[in-house]
Amino acid sequence: MSHQNYRQSEVFAITTITVSIGVIGIVIGLTIPMVALRLNLAGISESLIGLISAAPAIGMLIISPFARHIVQWIGKRFAMLLATIVSAISLLPLMGSLPLELLFPLRLITGIASGVMICLGETWINELSPDNKRGRILAVYTTVFTISQLLGPSIIALYGVADKTPILISVFIHIISIVLFLMMDQKTGDKLPKDTQAPNFSIIRFVKVAPAICGGIVFFAFFDGTVLSMFPIYGLSMGHTEAIAAMMISAILAGDAIMQMPFGWLADHMNRTRLYRICGVVTLLASLLLPITMSHTFLIWPLLLVLGATAGAIYTIALVQIGQYFSGNDLMVANASAAMLWGIGNLAGPLLAGAMSEISSSSLPFLLVVMTGLFLVSTMERWNMGVEELNSSSS
Repeated sequence: MSHQNYRQSEVFAITTITVSIGVIGIVIGLTIPMVALRLNLAGISESLIGLISAAPAIGMLIISPFARHIVQWIGKRFAMLLATIVSAISLLPLMGSLPLELLFPLRLITGIASGVMICLGETWINELSPDNKRGRILAVYTTVFTISQLLGPSIIALYGVADKTPILISVFIHIISIVLFLMMDQKTGDKLPKDTQAPNFSIIRFVKVAPAICGGIVFFAFFDGTVLSMFPIYGLSMGHTEAIAAMMISAILAGDAIMQMPFGWLADHMNRTRLYRICGVVTLLASLLLPITMSHTFLIWPLLLVLGATAGAIYTIALVQIGQYFSGNDLMVANASAAMLWGIGNLAGPLLAGAMSEISSSSLPFLLVVMTGLFLVSTMERWNMGVEELNSSSS
């Protein structure tokens, strides 16, 4: 294969998009707990920590409705390239100490860049994936995202929250993604024609038609934001050291990373709705057991692995189902809707966990139980007749 053909291949495009989500994973996994721990050590209240931790999610929420217009104006590749550059620049001020009033808008900008990357990346990778391999391709994508998030707390545990090296590492890996986007020459799905009609599909209809998919995305975004921002503080409140509390996040993310390929394979070979619900039930049981096992060294680590594995699988299967049920303009709107729902869940998690942590140190597992229960309710057949009708009408 020639150099030019390689740049135009779907494999190279999928690889580039997957690397880009790895960059965002490191940004999220490193900076959210680092900022939360820095603020906690400075004596800032849990509620304010929760608010600042939620800033990236607010940024994602702001940018998501404009995803289709961005693609129509400049295309996915150029938009993702610009977002990567903005993300790298937004991290540099974290190398010094920032006043609280500057920290929030800075984290907001990081979230806007991440939102562009996630929304456009998930749309594009779904467009480039054949249905019979979609589960495995998206499992690789989500595994890379999770492993990248996993590296963040591990780097914090290695260097400490005050060291500048983790931020330098995070900025450097952006350069790899920038180079790949400059090399990539994928035309399929990159741009929408300027005369493309506005889709009949809408965000409100997405929620009505596919509540189970929406429930899974909101749940995992809530889970992800809560675990990254507030689990270290929960760990400290339960008597663990700063390093152990950070490594507990790594254990949850490790379970997610290790098991996504097997879950992706299962999503390609069994009923996806049934698998979706099984993951929800196991996540619910693991959340219920969390406060009981927190002080038992031999029980907590395997439980955290299971919790991360099944919670992460819920998100993977949700992405697979978006690609299964939607295409074309509707796929773009569905992914923009998913990014908005991610922003809502990621915003609600740190805010609720931060506020409730001031009332009780055991509130975090309680919130996870409630959110998992709501997810399971969203998967009930009575709410999801619309997506099956959509599937039958498109086939």
